[in-house]
Amino acid sequence: MNLANRLTMLRIALALAMFPALLHRESLYHLIAFFLCLAAVITDFIDGRLARITRSISPFGKVADPIADKILIVGALIALTRTELNVPHWGVFLIIARELLIDGLRLLNTAYGKLPGAQPWGKLKMGIQSVCVLAMIAVLIVSEHMDPVAGWLMSLPYYLTVICVIAAWNSAYHYFRQSREALEKSWG
Repeated sequence: MNLANRLTMLRIALALAMFPALLHRESLYHLIAFFLCLAAVITDFIDGRLARITRSISPFGKVADPIADKILIVGALIALTRTELNVPHWGVFLIIARELLIDGLRLLNTAYGKLPGAQPWGKLKMGIQSVCVLAMIAVLIVSEHMDPVAGWLMSLPYYLTVICVIAAWNSAYHYFRQSREALEKSWG
């Protein structure tokens, strides 16, 4: 297993550790969750660059990298819906629905011999969602240490979730366009 793939596996482990830390009631665990998420985001940035620089892009990486991204972002959003933050459930549902649809399209493309790697709009989506999730966790931490918390600060997670939804469905639109040939063949 090359270094890029090891970093992807590390990201999965970090995301899995972040989830229960976010669910915990004590603020210290939320701080730990923030740093676990930050470390996972950094490994996401590094592993893709490393794979391209060392020319070690692999089928495993093409499959595992988006799975690691989904575990990180969806896990964080689900855990954040369990906090006092205003993270809309409908937004999390739309993000999960998008991820399932894209996974289906990826399987369909694979059936036709194509295993597409990361696309620019997917990378942009992941970047936007990573920043938004980190900001939401930061709002959670700040809200636990400020009394009273500004109303605008507590409403910020709602709008950050909306941004995540828009980024997700924008990239889905591009992925559907790219997969049009496979879709048409499969409907045939």
